[in-house]
Amino acid sequence: MLVAIPALNEEITIRQLISAIPDVINGTYIEVLVVDDGSSDSTVSEARGAGAFVISHGRNMGLGTTFRTMLSYARENGFYFMATIDADGQFNPKDIEVLSAPVIKDETDFSTASRFMDRELTPKMPALKKWGNARVAKLVSSLASTKIHDATCGFRVYGPKALERLSCFSRFTYTQEVLIDIARKGLRIKEIPAEIRGEREYGKSRIASNLWRYAHLSIEAMYSVAHGHSPWRFYGTPAFSLITVGILLDVFTLSWWFITGRISPFTAFGIGGLFLITFGILLVLFASVADISSANRKMLEEITAMETRRIRKEISAE
Repeated sequence: MLVAIPALNEEITIRQLISAIPDVINGTYIEVLVVDDGSSDSTVSEARGAGAFVISHGRNMGLGTTFRTMLSYARENGFYFMATIDADGQFNPKDIEVLSAPVIKDETDFSTASRFMDRELTPKMPALKKWGNARVAKLVSSLASTKIHDATCGFRVYGPKALERLSCFSRFTYTQEVLIDIARKGLRIKEIPAEIRGEREYGKSRIASNLWRYAHLSIEAMYSVAHGHSPWRFYGTPAFSLITVGILLDVFTLSWWFITGRISPFTAFGIGGLFLITFGILLVLFASVADISSANRKMLEEITAMETRRIRKEISAE
């Protein structure tokens, strides 16, 4: 199993975290990877000193890009399982055993720690942050068509199918996007209640430091993955609704003209109907283009899955 840690200026906590990760978890040997996202302190040297393999971006490229680096490393090196845990000390590495157990036993394809599933384990955090997490979880649940209590926790374990088929494109973050992508692909998701620190012990969160920016970029990422999986749901349904309403308005206006010889006082109906029909047709075109893009994406994902399985077989044969 690969335990992957994204890190940015975490020199205070990174060594202690790595040292607390067991060598063997649920019968699987552990390799620790730290992906340094442009740290300016001694994070890299501390991580290497603790025995981790380190990949450094050299400059800050975002948590989403960092996750893709971890995912690529896991695929290219034939791992069947990958756990992700933050470097800030909010998560207890001993809990990797609990999170990974159902994945290793093939009871689920993906497990994620939940801070809010069990009210007794809900951590202390600012009310605004708690409210925001609840709103995000509700939106992700709707887009994923499955109940999610905690959509922003980065403490997770990915099984073989999740590693093969997962896609992530956001540069800023990945947590919500991954949940939607996995759920839309029909993979099994299991939330596991965990006791987690509500706030960092040192420093401030770099992801949620600006809540408005965080909300904007998170919604952008969620929208991107959701409409990529269901383009006709996002564009086609409103398109045909607009066209239908537009036709009804224009039919009414035309009928009034046949009866009275004039279109007033329903001129606005006729103009509005034409506008709705035109806009609806544009959305149909958007849906068609998005559908082609979705088909190409699925084909590339299948190629990636096949390549990942091939690498595993070659490494297992050695």
